[in-house]
Amino acid sequence: MKINRLLIVSAMSILIGGGGFIASKAIAQNAAPPTEQRQPGERMRGGGKFERLSGITEAQKTQLQQIKSASRQQIEAIPSNEQKARMAAIRNDARTKMAAILTAEQRQQLAQSPANSEGKGRGMPKISGLTDAQKTQMRAIRTATRQQMEAVLTAEQKAQIEAIRNDTKTKMDAVLTASQRQELEQMRQQKQQNRQQRQS
Repeated sequence: MKINRLLIVSAMSILIGGGGFIASKAIAQNAAPPTEQRQPGERMRGGGKFERLSGITEAQKTQLQQIKSASRQQIEAIPSNEQKARMAAIRNDARTKMAAILTAEQRQQLAQSPANSEGKGRGMPKISGLTDAQKTQMRAIRTATRQQMEAVLTAEQKAQIEAIRNDTKTKMDAVLTASQRQELEQMRQQKQQNRQQRQS
């Protein structure tokens, strides 16, 4: 069964405590980011896209965050402790490799990035002075790390994650109006296009 790569990557983001950019604020601090427990109504990583939807109400935001939180908990329960330890080792190795690519000044910028301070962790934060060689090396590390993370899970676990993600999307869509769903789908497509452009 073909597993949606983005689905697994987003699941891995939850499991590894970061986003697409594995070398997060923790590079500078050399520590894994904590797993946070958020309360309903509190802003979550990735919640910004919902806040940009036209006419979104506080009640809708709360419902969406509750659905997302429940999904995260279900996904976090899937891997064994041994698998989580392997993922942590992969993550730490990636951080070390990425830190070695950056200058001290760039590591400082990364630590102070608004994306990191807000806990978003999605994509690559803006770091000035990155050379083409650095960007290429970091992409290679991210790709290798993503593949290693995916290999930790069994096919059955990946299928479980896919089912949770599909269920979560269905529940979230039910909270939104038809126009909000259309708007959200356009955001998703734009994000996908941006990701493909960065990788090409």
